[in-house]
Amino acid sequence: MVIKIKSKIFSIICVILTLTASFADSILTVFAEQTTKQVEVSTPQCMLVLGDSISTGFGLANYKKGNNYNTNSYANLLAKKYKLSQKSDYYNYAIDGQTSLELYSRVSAGNYDEDIKKSDLILISVGGNDLLSALLDFINGTMGTSLTGEESEIDFDFTAPDILAKLNKMVETISNNITKLKGNLIGITDKIYEINPKAEVVFQTVYNPLDGLKVKMPSIITDVFVSRIDEVNRIINMNATTDDNKQRYNVADVYTSFSGKSTELTNISKTDIHPNAKGHEAISECIAQIVDEKTFYTSITVNEKVPKTQTTSRAVKSPLFAQVIIMITLVFIVALSAIIILLKRRKNKYSIKRY
Repeated sequence: MVIKIKSKIFSIICVILTLTASFADSILTVFAEQTTKQVEVSTPQCMLVLGDSISTGFGLANYKKGNNYNTNSYANLLAKKYKLSQKSDYYNYAIDGQTSLELYSRVSAGNYDEDIKKSDLILISVGGNDLLSALLDFINGTMGTSLTGEESEIDFDFTAPDILAKLNKMVETISNNITKLKGNLIGITDKIYEINPKAEVVFQTVYNPLDGLKVKMPSIITDVFVSRIDEVNRIINMNATTDDNKQRYNVADVYTSFSGKSTELTNISKTDIHPNAKGHEAISECIAQIVDEKTFYTSITVNEKVPKTQTTSRAVKSPLFAQVIIMITLVFIVALSAIIILLKRRKNKYSIKRY
């Protein structure tokens, strides 16, 4: 009888030790083999928007200067599409009237470094004000009129020396801005990739803001302006790739999407050259066509199977190793205490029977 009891106790001990060892091995494996991996996803995980009034949502319902998140702008529509939250994984720092040089200066100064580092998608609208600011200065300052008037026709004698000189000054300013545009675009993207080499950058082409304008502009102005828009878009498209034919940035062809559709896609009927709600939808679709073909990445925590020979060394390096050892020790002590108590009870039982 004693032999059978000892045999049973021995079997129990063996089972407990086996379970304890198995438990320990599983815990150590979980803690030792937990790693962070980059996995492919189909949508951006963080989006940064930079640029001008196209990106602020100027002219849309609920627009408020200094707050770029209240309207149905193309940027906000895309943030909603990709389930990105304001100031959590979506940042919009566009500024009304910003030129390419001003944006380049802000990017170079490090104003957006932290947000660039976090963002895998960066959308930029810039270049239109490089042309438009000089044109508006000429029309408002020299000709004493504006683009916001009722339907009318601007009729000036452009052969007059003072008017001709100011017209030439406008053309010179626009030409200088275009000359600098290439360097600004490259400088912006080079700085972005210096901070975040894996970011997808998307520039928009510039649509013709004078298309459908009520005020009839003299052909000497419109011809110059339209030709310069073509030049801006040529620069944007040509510099999308480097000299060794590597992609520098993506191009969303907003110009083509808006061509011949100004009355439908802008507020030009209200003498405002900015996109209306439908226009912003068109821009968002134009950009989404590019983004939806890209691959993005996110970090996940996984427990990966590895050969058992690696388990011990990896477990020892785990910051939770000490806690795990304590847990295993406690399990073993509890099991051993239970066995000792069982043995004493058995001993007392048989001692009583002898009397």
